[in-house]
Amino acid sequence: MAKTPPGEVSLPRVSKGKRPQFFDDPSIDQMMTFLLELMAETSALRDRVDTIERLLDEKGAVSRADIEAYRTDDAVEAERTAWRKGFIERVLRMHAPA
Repeated sequence: MAKTPPGEVSLPRVSKGKRPQFFDDPSIDQMMTFLLELMAETSALRDRVDTIERLLDEKGAVSRADIEAYRTDDAVEAERTAWRKGFIERVLRMHAPA
């Protein structure tokens, strides 16, 4: 089976079907969705700030092109993964299984 090149993938813009509901009150589902989306954005911003800080330490100045071209090595990725794990545990500690 041939793989489709990344630039040629077309994803639907709208989800089909009814949204899943996990709580009795739909507003709690909405709040949890909001929280998880905000956590994802925070994590992405934290990675970007980390990239900028690393580039500044390395070069002293940074351009947008440098930020976009930056690729992590295994050690950096391990640090970021550990931070994400701790972040998720801190934010969702009230929802941990008993």
